[in-house]
Amino acid sequence: MSSEPKRVVMLVDDKNRDLMVASLLVWQLRERGVQCFLEPLEAYRGALAAHRPHLMISNHLVAAHLVAWSKRLGEMGVLTAVLLNEGLCYDDEERNFNAGKHHSGAHIDYFFCWNEPLKRAMEGYGFGERTHIEVVGPARYDFYRPPWSRAFNDYRWPLSGRPKVLMCTNFGLAKFFTAPRTEGQRLLAPWTDRIPIYKDWWGLIATHYRAQQRFLLFLEAVVTSGRFDVVFRPHPREDINVYRGLLERLSPEARRNVYMDSSSNITSLILACDLAIGCENCNTTMESWIAGKPTIELVFERNPVFYTPEVAALSPNCERPEEIVAMIERELADPRQERYRAGRVAHLDKWCAGANGRATQRIADIVAARLKDHPEPDWSQLTLADRRRGVKLKALRKLGKPYNYKPLVSLRGRLGGRHSLKAYNYAKAVTPRDAREALALLDERLK
Repeated sequence: MSSEPKRVVMLVDDKNRDLMVASLLVWQLRERGVQCFLEPLEAYRGALAAHRPHLMISNHLVAAHLVAWSKRLGEMGVLTAVLLNEGLCYDDEERNFNAGKHHSGAHIDYFFCWNEPLKRAMEGYGFGERTHIEVVGPARYDFYRPPWSRAFNDYRWPLSGRPKVLMCTNFGLAKFFTAPRTEGQRLLAPWTDRIPIYKDWWGLIATHYRAQQRFLLFLEAVVTSGRFDVVFRPHPREDINVYRGLLERLSPEARRNVYMDSSSNITSLILACDLAIGCENCNTTMESWIAGKPTIELVFERNPVFYTPEVAALSPNCERPEEIVAMIERELADPRQERYRAGRVAHLDKWCAGANGRATQRIADIVAARLKDHPEPDWSQLTLADRRRGVKLKALRKLGKPYNYKPLVSLRGRLGGRHSLKAYNYAKAVTPRDAREALALLDERLK
C-alpha cells in the first residue's frame, strides 16, 4: 500500500455560498493527512486526470449526465460523495427529487444530508442498500459555532450608534421577469415536469418579481425612519441595480442610515447584527436563530415554493411596510424571543440535525477513515479525452483561471441566451486564488 496521502477533489458550485465551507472541510481533511483540491463544479471531468483522486465530492448527482459519470467513477475505483449545499426539502416531491426519484441509478458511496426526512426518502429509493447515508446537518452552518465562528466574527458595521438591523432578500428569480422567457424556462426546466409546485415556472418568476418590488417599500420604511443602522444584503443571484435605484432616490440624510453589502460573507453579517429580517423561507432566518439573533419574517404571497407556514410560525411576521419599524423596536426590546425558542430548537433538530457546529468534523472523520485503506483507482481506464481535459485544467490553473474560462465570456454574457448562463456559471466559479485565500484565512483565524 502506498504511503502517499490520499487525494480528494472537492467540487465547489457557487464560490459565494460554498467556498468557505468547502475550505473548512479541506482544512479538516488536511489535518487528518488527506491531500485536497478545490475546483469549480464545471471541472468535474478535467479533475479526474489532473488530480487522480481517490474520492470526488459534489453537491448533487441528480442530472442524467452526472449519474452516468458517477457510474464510471465507481468502475474505476474512485469513491463518490455528495455534500448538499441546499438540503431542507420541506416539500415532499422536492425531497423525493433530491432523494433520487428520477435519477436513482447514481453510484454514490457517501451521502451527507441535512436531515432524517431526506435520509428516509433516499432509503425508499434504494440508496440505503448501496450508499452510506449520514445525517450531518448543513455543513456551512458550522461557522455560527465556536471555534469556527472566529473566521467571521470581525465584521465592522459600516454605520454606528444605533441598533444594527440586517435586511436580507432571496428573490433570485426576479431578474428573469424582464429577461427573455426562454432564460427562466431553461433555468427551471429540471424541476418543472417533476415537482408539482414548480410546474408554473413563469408564476414563480412573477411571484419573486412582485415580492421584490414590495420589499423595496419595507426597506424604504426602515431606512427613512432614521432609527436604525441598516445593512442590506441582496441575494447573490439578484440584480442589485434594482436596489441601487431605490437607494439613489433616498435623501442624503436617509442614505446615511443604510449600507448595501453584496460581497461580505453572510455569516459575518449575521454574527454582527442586532436583528435580522428575512423574506419568507430565507435560510438566513434559520442561520440567525443559530447565531442567537432575533428575527422578523416578511410575508408576501405565500407561494408554497417560497413560504412554509411551519417556518413562518417561528418568527414575528410582517406583511405591511407601515408596521415594520414598530415591530423592529418591539423585537429589539425582547432580543431572546423566548416565545419562539422551543419551536426553533425542535425545528433545527428535525431539519438541520441540530446545527451543532460539528458537521465538517464528522464528515472529515468518516472520509479519512474510509480512505485510509482504499486502494489506488484503476488509472489505466483514463481515456485520451480525460487526459486532454486534465491538461486543460492544469494549464488554466497556472493562469489563475477556472476550468470554464473562455475569452470574452463575461462580455458575451450581455448578449443573453446561452451566453448569459455561461457568464453566470463563470462568475460563480472558484479560481485557484479564491481557494488559496480562503484556506489562508482559516489558517490565520483558526490556529
